[in-house]
Amino acid sequence: MAGRRHPSGSRLLAILGIVLAASQLRTRTLFVQVSSSSRLMPAARNPLSHIPRFAEEEGDSATTEPKTEEAEVEAPAPESVTPLFQELNVTSTSQAKKLKGAMVAIFNTGERAADLVLLSPRNRSTMLYAIAEMPQEFRPAAQFLLRQRDRKMRVRVLQHFQPVADADAEEMRVSKTTNSTKLGSAIMSKFVDVAGNNLKRTVKLEFQGAFTASIAMEAIEKAQHKAHRQFTWTVRKVFKPESEGGITTRMTIVAT
Repeated sequence: MAGRRHPSGSRLLAILGIVLAASQLRTRTLFVQVSSSSRLMPAARNPLSHIPRFAEEEGDSATTEPKTEEAEVEAPAPESVTPLFQELNVTSTSQAKKLKGAMVAIFNTGERAADLVLLSPRNRSTMLYAIAEMPQEFRPAAQFLLRQRDRKMRVRVLQHFQPVADADAEEMRVSKTTNSTKLGSAIMSKFVDVAGNNLKRTVKLEFQGAFTASIAMEAIEKAQHKAHRQFTWTVRKVFKPESEGGITTRMTIVAT
């Protein structure tokens, strides 16, 4: 168009230089801002940094070996309880005279009592006749002990301990056909009534032979349990004429 002036070449170059310088300055400013902000950003936090680390001791391996289970140790068996008095076992081969001699030897050492332990149920009479043959100077008496876990009959033989019997003691005769349970109930009824009140203090039994002696022993033990009383008994051989039965055995039971 006529009348409009076009800028000269030198002027255009100056304008382009100014624009280029301004653009470079702006780019440098943005780079500085981004770089500064990146330096001020904190480093990313390790999520496990709060867990303390323990230094490994020298010689420890990096891998953890599995623990081996220790073998279970059984509890030691309870020690056997020492009996209060010396015990003498009564077996199927025991003899009354030898058993009597063993008790005499124990009493001569100063012991007040000895316990007879029945290992053969068919040999109850051996215990009874051994006590019956004891010398009178020892004044022996016997008591049934409460059975223990082994369920064996135990008789404690004491020296110098004979309770005084009543003069009006009732006598019972034991035969081969006598039932030990019924005899035990009959003996119990003489000592206590149905309500458990005390009655008489003494009951006497008379019998002959080993078989009836076993019945008498079993009956006395049952009567003691039913009456809830402690019975102390003595036994002696009684010599009678043949017309009256000959040698018999008499037991005197006293509730102590």
